[in-house]
Amino acid sequence: MMYLYKRLALILSAAVWLGFVSSCSGDLPEGETRLKKVDFQNIVQQGDKEAEKAKKRTLKIAVAAMISPKYTYDYYVELLNLIAEQMGCDVEFIQKKTYAQVNEMLRQRELDMAFVCSGPYVTGRDDFGLDILVVPVSHGKKVYHSYFIVNKDSAIRSLDQLRGKTFAFTDPHSNTGCLVPNFVLARRGETPETFFKETFFSNSHDNSIKAVAEGLADGAAVDSLIWEFMNMVNPEITKRTKIIEKSPPYGIPPVVVHPSMDEPTKNKFRNIFLGIHKHPKGKEILSRLQIDRFEPGNDADYDTVREMQRWIASRH
Repeated sequence: MMYLYKRLALILSAAVWLGFVSSCSGDLPEGETRLKKVDFQNIVQQGDKEAEKAKKRTLKIAVAAMISPKYTYDYYVELLNLIAEQMGCDVEFIQKKTYAQVNEMLRQRELDMAFVCSGPYVTGRDDFGLDILVVPVSHGKKVYHSYFIVNKDSAIRSLDQLRGKTFAFTDPHSNTGCLVPNFVLARRGETPETFFKETFFSNSHDNSIKAVAEGLADGAAVDSLIWEFMNMVNPEITKRTKIIEKSPPYGIPPVVVHPSMDEPTKNKFRNIFLGIHKHPKGKEILSRLQIDRFEPGNDADYDTVREMQRWIASRH
């Protein structure tokens, strides 16, 4: 009996196999479809590619409005793309109109990193522990100044002579474009309202420079790095202005991240920045931004900014 069952099983297996072969090579009954040959190797490879694409992270990086959007994009997009490339990620370049908007996105962890002004860094540090990733070295230094500028043809030679004039600030949270001039006036017992006839916010340092060059403002306080940058890329504007006063040095605008970023990711980012000047393409990009290289930052370098903020706050 066992022998009979084995013979029957062999016959049935053969019948199934012959039917399968017939369906692959001969005519099919109406309403049936033929199985297609499948290259399993290609399926695995395609799946790997899709999985890799799905896993590829998009970095969200913001550059605060220290210069107007077009200049920011034209000069920073290559740097951000290179950073993302070295991280093995895509990148989303984010620009906002005000410094406060960038700080809020950092607070809410809607950004991976940002290039910010010194004033917003100090505010963010005190508010939610904003962390310095690296700082740029420009012209061999990690400091910058506030330049008080007027039109080249103006008879004004000092800040005192701007009394009763029109003055351009950049952003309410800018260090060099708002905090410094407010501090200078406060030390003299003045406010913008008592000292100037009229004031307005330009939303970027290059806009303030243009406003002075074109006679829309009698004076302005601007980031020295931006004035020097504009003097390189658009000297037709800066040559129509002149610097009448220069502030003491302050800690240079840093690159920052949220304090909750994990250390391995933070260290990877930092190492990319610290070595980017050695990269052939990176060196060229940095030269266009007037950056020598990036170095680790130190919160203590921003104590003078912090002291100005606190001193002015104590007056109110």
